[in-house]
Amino acid sequence: MVLTLRPILKMTTRDLGRNSWREELDSFSRQHEGWIVSIITRSSRGETTVAAHDLPLQGVGPASPSSNNIAIIVGGGQNHLTHEIREPAALQIDLTPNGAERALLVHGNDGTTTTIEFRSPMRPEEVDGLPARDRR
Repeated sequence: MVLTLRPILKMTTRDLGRNSWREELDSFSRQHEGWIVSIITRSSRGETTVAAHDLPLQGVGPASPSSNNIAIIVGGGQNHLTHEIREPAALQIDLTPNGAERALLVHGNDGTTTTIEFRSPMRPEEVDGLPARDRR
């Protein structure tokens, strides 16, 4: 019997400070508007739900000015989806080994983790250079 061992890749994340969430999410939304994402939620019991698959990101931000809840908007035109995360506890950016943003992780107070995962993670400077409004 031959065993092949694959190296274990350590996930590299960047924590976003709670005091800067609004600014960080605004910047994230501007940089990645139109990028193709999937929204996946994992409950504290390990159950996984796919809320959206391969849809263009419209934006991520506070659900309302007076709320700490986070709204993720994907899709386009009349076919859009708003996924709301109640009571987020922590935000992280998951990075590839070369420093590209792979996903935004939203950890909830209830133990759930919602992942906004890019289909093709790359650094913004590696994108073809088209403004987001021209990529639609």
